[in-house]
Amino acid sequence: MTDSTPSEPIPEDGEPTAFAKAKGWVSKHKPKILAVAGTVGSAALAVAVLAARHAEEQNVAEESQDTGSAADSAEEKEQRNPPTKHNVAPHKRRLADGREIDVSGYERGGSSEDEDEDEDPGEAAA
Repeated sequence: MTDSTPSEPIPEDGEPTAFAKAKGWVSKHKPKILAVAGTVGSAALAVAVLAARHAEEQNVAEESQDTGSAADSAEEKEQRNPPTKHNVAPHKRRLADGREIDVSGYERGGSSEDEDEDEDPGEAAA
């Protein structure tokens, strides 16, 4: 039942035959194995770098949204309200090419509902 004789003969160097075959195959294909390992390693490194950058961008975006005082939130609420009707004073505007143009005064703000209230019913139909 228990046979002390090995099923495969052991060579003189003491290594099993299967191990010797695998060792021979690796030495025969070593340049290919190194090329594949280098390619896979480079791809893994690139993915890791991209994942780290993406995570860092998300953290920066979350921090910019999370950080803020009560004054900031009050300013945001004010900005979200519809603008009130007001007059803009005449002024000069500098264009990207360096020229200055005159801007005449105008009225801005308010909603379209506010304009309807100021008009006479006859003017709205015309």
